Amino acid sequence: ETDQSRQVISKLKDDDFMVEGYKSLKTHRRYLDHFPKNETIVPLDGVGGTFTLVKSHVHRSGVGFPAWLFQHQVETEGFAKLAKAHGYGVYGLPYYYIRHVTD
Repeated sequence: ETDQSRQVISKLKDDDFMVEGYKSLKTHRRYLDHFPKNETIVPLDGVGGTFTLVKSHVHRSGVGFPAWLFQHQVETEGFAKLAKAHGYGVYGLPYYYIRHVTD
């Protein structure tokens, strides 16, 4: 989260959730491609679903992709929040490029 994104979150009602990827919805978050490519590992507050590596003991401890609202997030974004709430670290690899392929 950034200072600006924390301000946005602080103004949300308990049952409001944030979604990513829409230009009309400004979350003021930094995305992985905003980090310098020479950084090897960066701590994250959220993850996407394109390519996520999770150690098996994290899932076995009960951390999953919540279908319910957790800290204003659901599914992949909620997963990182839930993992951090359970004491796990969440990290990204800004030098690792994942490409979506369309038919």
